[in-house]
Amino acid sequence: MKHPLKHYVEYASVRLLAAALCALPYRGALGLGCGLAWIAFHVYGYRVREARRRIIEIFGSRYTPRQAGRIAWVSWRNFIFTMVETLRLPVARPAWTLSVVDTAGTPAKIKNWSDTGKGAIVATAHMGSWEMAVLYCVAVKIPLFSLAAQQKNTLVDDFFNRARAGTGYETVLRSSSILKTILRKIREGKVLAILSDVRGKTDALPIRFLGKTANVAEGMGFIARQAGVPVFPVMITRQGWTKHVYRVYDPVFPDPGADKRNDALRITQAFFDILSEKVNNEPEQWFWFNKRWIFDPLPAPGPDSGDRAAAGKTEE
Repeated sequence: MKHPLKHYVEYASVRLLAAALCALPYRGALGLGCGLAWIAFHVYGYRVREARRRIIEIFGSRYTPRQAGRIAWVSWRNFIFTMVETLRLPVARPAWTLSVVDTAGTPAKIKNWSDTGKGAIVATAHMGSWEMAVLYCVAVKIPLFSLAAQQKNTLVDDFFNRARAGTGYETVLRSSSILKTILRKIREGKVLAILSDVRGKTDALPIRFLGKTANVAEGMGFIARQAGVPVFPVMITRQGWTKHVYRVYDPVFPDPGADKRNDALRITQAFFDILSEKVNNEPEQWFWFNKRWIFDPLPAPGPDSGDRAAAGKTEE
């Protein structure tokens, strides 16, 4: 399969950067990442104005413009740190992961459940380093898998998927039969990891979040209902540069006797109630730069919007 020259250049750049970061000690790799983050933030101002606007939109006068800027900077730096940790997956050994993640024993909630051979869903958010949350689950031998869409540059996409597979973490590409694949894997005892804090592409669940209403896809609650498994809310935050605090909350079980949509709403809302509290307490830990802002309105319906909505629900 031939690729555009741009894709080969991107792939070579990613491989070179990954090799450099893997050769450095952890703190040194983060130091390089911090420099790159500083340039993107302070020199190029990548989406900085939009991130500050979002912070002020949510918190109003709680933070001054300068404080909002500080929150945006730490959020952006943490995101680049997460990318560094993703590129360092080839050297991320379980013993190292266990040494940098503080759990207070809470992951045992997931581990004890999965050790019975039952599947589950782990719902997390763009908080702290979500890559480290995955690595910790892998380190304690929770059989995790997640979903991913095929990216335009398949060379880079395959590189990251191979790196994750090397840690024991399975990535499943979305397809027309994705729901059947998800249910089969969960029934085999595997645990689906979902990043839940993204806006739905079509009219979905009205979720209360940070004092506003967000349109959130019903996939998490719908899959929990279909598979008859609990959702474990998980939050991870970064303390300083190299330490991570990982917490698992009580599972939310589906109610087979409830209305399907109302039950999906209840399960999803339970997760967002926890996330709201975390973002309110540690706003710098959340990623404010997402291109698809969770509170953005849905695009105006086009002539084929009904077909798109049906396709989107099938994919979930």
